[in-house]
Amino acid sequence: MAERKVIGIDLGGTKIKFGVVAETGEILGREILLPTESHRPSQEIVKTIAEGIELAVQSANLSRDEILGIGIGSPGPLDVRKGVILKAPNLPTMNNFPLKKAVEEATGLPVKLNNDGNCFVLGEAFFGAGKDKDIVCGVTLGTGLGFGIVFNKKIYMGATGTAAEIWCSPYGEKIFEEYGSARTVSRLFKERTGERLTAIEIFRLAQQNNRAAIDTFHEFGSNLGKILAILVNVLDPDILVVGGSVSNSWEFFKISLTQNILQHINEEPRKHLQVKHASLGDNAGLLGAAALIFS
Repeated sequence: MAERKVIGIDLGGTKIKFGVVAETGEILGREILLPTESHRPSQEIVKTIAEGIELAVQSANLSRDEILGIGIGSPGPLDVRKGVILKAPNLPTMNNFPLKKAVEEATGLPVKLNNDGNCFVLGEAFFGAGKDKDIVCGVTLGTGLGFGIVFNKKIYMGATGTAAEIWCSPYGEKIFEEYGSARTVSRLFKERTGERLTAIEIFRLAQQNNRAAIDTFHEFGSNLGKILAILVNVLDPDILVVGGSVSNSWEFFKISLTQNILQHINEEPRKHLQVKHASLGDNAGLLGAAALIFS
């Protein structure tokens, strides 16, 4: 049997990334990057998606008939079962838009849609740090805090499709997201120094052995580790994968994060759990979207 090939699409408010993906996780041909121009009418964005699909297929020297389907990772919130974008702030003209149906009509191919955080974890479960594991949890640290759960290569969605939306859960006098985002790093650094910098700027200072920056990331990891320990105790995963833009600073908070997770979980998972940095880099969303079809 010929190897199955699918289209993976990472849909963002600024750009859309396309690629033809084989079952091995190899991206065939070149990745296609097109601007979203999210102010445009929704049907114009769908035309851009159809154009990117065609360019990706051509780049891989394939025909449309050789493509099994299309997976799309999109900002949420979504109605995954209906394939509808509900109200994504980064896609203002696509509120309550039936993206799955629109792309299927434009391409003639079956489409699966899920949120970009879930796609990140699914990609790591299929092709990345968790590819040999049954229960994979992933956390994305960026503008906000995302989480996802994959059991046996299937995203766990819950009864209403909102499983793993942990960001709003209370913790202390704040919510989880206030302990696991880029603005968390900025807030902790300002509390130490009185200076307001971005997480990227603080990372660069840490690379220069700035003590306040290093201590900021240590505190960030400690606090986040205690939160993630709660989730590990509930879900008992084989592996916890850490990604997102803040994870580029992994070397500065991995020890405090891992120590605090292990300190606050039960004895058996303490022996078993692996905590790893995401391995797929900028292609995690695209590969995870493709894995929607393979799963």
